[in-house]
Amino acid sequence: MASPEILFALGMPVAMAVSGVAAWRLSKKESQKPETPQWRDDSLDEWRRERDAEAERERTLRPAESHLKTGQEEQQEITNRHQRIGG
Repeated sequence: MASPEILFALGMPVAMAVSGVAAWRLSKKESQKPETPQWRDDSLDEWRRERDAEAERERTLRPAESHLKTGQEEQQEITNRHQRIGG
């Protein structure tokens, strides 16, 4: 009977070649499958449309000149600049 080293030395390359051919054939089969459409959750679409419509209504009712400051104006008021003189 052959020693385990000889069987391992001959059997491993053959097993690797067979598994490589099998993997190559499987990858070719997968690439030929028609793509299934991606599942999309549309359960909240109606709610989003209602929310957007309500926000648009509120936007049109809001006066053009608001007494509220914008974020940029508020930020400019808060910003204090400090200059360090000397070393």
